[in-house]
Amino acid sequence: MNGDHANRVPKIIFVGVDGVLVRFAEQMSDAANAAALAFHKHIENIAPVGIREAAPSLTAVYLKLDLDADIVQVVQSVTEEVHARDWFAEPMLQSRVWTIPCSFDGPQLSEAAQLAGVNETQAVAQITATQVRVLTLGFAPGQPYLGNLESHWNIARMDGVAPRIPARALVVAVAQLIIFSNETPTGWRHIGQSAFQCFDQNRAEPFAFQAGDRVQFVSAARSEIDALWDDSFGGARLEVVS
Repeated sequence: MNGDHANRVPKIIFVGVDGVLVRFAEQMSDAANAAALAFHKHIENIAPVGIREAAPSLTAVYLKLDLDADIVQVVQSVTEEVHARDWFAEPMLQSRVWTIPCSFDGPQLSEAAQLAGVNETQAVAQITATQVRVLTLGFAPGQPYLGNLESHWNIARMDGVAPRIPARALVVAVAQLIIFSNETPTGWRHIGQSAFQCFDQNRAEPFAFQAGDRVQFVSAARSEIDALWDDSFGGARLEVVS
C-alpha cells in the first residue's frame, strides 16, 4: 500500500457461520466506496471457488461462503485477493450515466434547504449541478443510495418518521439522495418527485441501476413528471460511456 492509504488496509471480518465481510473503512467516503465496488467487481470477474455470493455495500463487500468447500482455503484465497493490490488506487467505475427528470416540489424541500444553509432555488441548482454516484443498492429492490453531495448537505435524518412517502420520490439526508422504489415510511426528507422505476419485474433487467452508475437530475414541472408516469424509466436517458 502507498502512504496515502497505509491506514486503510481492508479488514476481513467473519459474519455468522458462512459469511466474510471485507471492510474498506468504518465511515462512508468516495474513496472507500470506490474501493469496495472495485473489489466486488474483481470477485465477480474471477468467480473464486468457494464463494457463493458477493454483495457490495457503502464501504464493504459481503462474501457468502460455500460450506461444502474447504473454508480455510477459501478464506486464505480471499485474504490473498484483498491484499493483492491497492484497491483505493483502482480507477472509479464510470461506465454509465443516467439523466433523470425530477420535479423539485417535495413538501420538505424548504426545510432541507434551510438545514443545508441555502434557499430553495439554490438547493435545486446545487442538486441538479451535481452528478451523484450509485454508492450501493438496498433497503428495497433496486433502490439506490446516491452520493455524495457537498458537505453542507450532510443534514441529519428527521427525529421522527414520515408515515407515507410515495414511490419514485426523491429524498435527502446525510449528503445522499434516494429514489424510493416503493411507497414507504422514512426519516429522510422528501424534496422532489420522479417517475423513475428503480425496479420493474417486467423489464429484461428488473434493476435499473448498477453500483457505480452516475446520476444527473434535471428539473422538470410536475405536469411533465405526471405525463411520464407510465414510462418505466420515467423519461430518463442512459448513456453508456466507453
